[in-house]
Amino acid sequence: MAEDETSLNQNQFEAWYEREHPRMIVTLLLATGDLDLASECVDEACARALSKWDRVSQMDSPTGWVYSVALNHARRLSRRKGIERSLLPRLFAPEVISPEASEIWESVAALPERQRQVVVLRHVGNLKEADIAQTLHISRSTVSSTLRDAHKKLGEILGESPDDLVDEEKEIADV
Repeated sequence: MAEDETSLNQNQFEAWYEREHPRMIVTLLLATGDLDLASECVDEACARALSKWDRVSQMDSPTGWVYSVALNHARRLSRRKGIERSLLPRLFAPEVISPEASEIWESVAALPERQRQVVVLRHVGNLKEADIAQTLHISRSTVSSTLRDAHKKLGEILGESPDDLVDEEKEIADV
């Protein structure tokens, strides 16, 4: 492809992107209910469109193709998250985990991703806060506050004080 044609295709893509991207984000947000997921999926689909713009631009509806790719990506990510959450309780042998512990880990699985990661790395991985900070590329104070927030939320969910919950989590992590 000639340099002028490549530049023309890129300019066409940029004009299309500027016109369509905001509406695609809103549409995927409404379809998924999750702004981060919507942004990730639209951006991924647009990146794929850019890499194939010479073909995509010739379609009856380039935007329709991007929506299809974005929604498929959202479904894949949602399925993966569902599978990950369903597998979490299976990581532990049922005979080792009491019903109370199972309830705790189901609650942990429902936490926001960062809180879940910090709780698991601390209480299952038995990592110190500094090690968690290094692993997740965040500050130690962020680990500390995230862990505190997660314990508080778990306490609310389970109707227990955060201190009691930490003791139970520690017992489970020691198994």
